[in-house]
Amino acid sequence: MAIWTFAGLTLREALRSRFLPITVALAALYIGLIAWGCHLVLDRSPSRAAAQLTAAGLELLAFYMVSFVIALVAVFVSGASTHHDGETGLLQAMIARPVRRFDLLAGRWVGSALLIAAYALLLTAGMIFAVGLTVDYYPSQPFHVAAFLILEGLVVLSLRLLFGTFLGNMASGILPLLLYGLGWMGGIVESAGRVLDIGSLVTAGIVTSLLVPTDALWRGISYALTPQIAAGAAAQAVGRGNPFLSLSPIATPMVVWSCIYVVGIFLLGAYAFSRRDV
Repeated sequence: MAIWTFAGLTLREALRSRFLPITVALAALYIGLIAWGCHLVLDRSPSRAAAQLTAAGLELLAFYMVSFVIALVAVFVSGASTHHDGETGLLQAMIARPVRRFDLLAGRWVGSALLIAAYALLLTAGMIFAVGLTVDYYPSQPFHVAAFLILEGLVVLSLRLLFGTFLGNMASGILPLLLYGLGWMGGIVESAGRVLDIGSLVTAGIVTSLLVPTDALWRGISYALTPQIAAGAAAQAVGRGNPFLSLSPIATPMVVWSCIYVVGIFLLGAYAFSRRDV
């Protein structure tokens, strides 16, 4: 019950802040721009098939930005770091009662995870229907897109809570985003290694994906969004080193590892929080 109490407090705090309504309004604007762009593509294309192929590429690039937006939301939606709450005295007031520190951190995680999932579902459904209703193109695996977006956000959320146990608001927010960028660079290095047939680069990219699996999850999203009939042509046109495109599905062990990673990083943060002197 304590976990759900803290989850409810996290949700209430997010709903009362200006951050959530602003992000929802910006999401609606973003979806509207994509729909308008697809409408222009349909008007200027020689055929509906050509419009669908172009719109699919536009949708892929739009989701690439959405992936980063989800990471940003995961950083800010959990509120102040527990280290900051300890410095301001708020934490002492909460744990003075018979409340376990694990329940407090788990409640924050659950509340933040619900918000991340709702936002990811809103953006995914809005983008897919904006493109689909305009040019009649729908990706073959929309549920994979939403699931991997949510999982990507949960990776960043767990890192944020871990760093928040011993760092302030700014540092604990910046570090997960830096690791997100590290994962992206590791994906580029791995792709370059496969194109150039350099095994050490491929190994470095795989190790980076294990340390921060966000880019691997993005590859799964991009594969789910890519039209299957265009995969061969895309491979010949842009090659295998494109950071926006994946022509093969994400491996099931990587999905399992990402789930284990989310839970493991959270438990590590809970352990660090339990050992802290507040």
